Amino acid sequence: MVEAHLRAAIRTGLTAAEFWGLTPYHLSLRLQEMGRARIETALYGGWFSERFAREERLQGPQTYVRTMLDKREPADEDDGDAFVAMFALSNGLGVDEVEPLSEAP
Repeated sequence: MVEAHLRAAIRTGLTAAEFWGLTPYHLSLRLQEMGRARIETALYGGWFSERFAREERLQGPQTYVRTMLDKREPADEDDGDAFVAMFALSNGLGVDEVEPLSEAP
């Protein structure tokens, strides 16, 4: 049992000294958070890959940054919804569909 935990810790980048200095609880937390961080990184990479795959010709990085930061430019709702759903599911949360708010007259 200890060997399996040591192997998992080394696989995630902890040294043997760090492993032996952690309590089982703290080791479990570190391993879980490292796993979540890797999953989140992979999801971001997948999301951006899908986003870029839809474009015929890629623009410079500033275009994508400006698009994400500029609130005046409407974002593609499908991309945003998919990203939120993917992020929520990767963190163990559910996503419920809601009706959009109607604008006041």
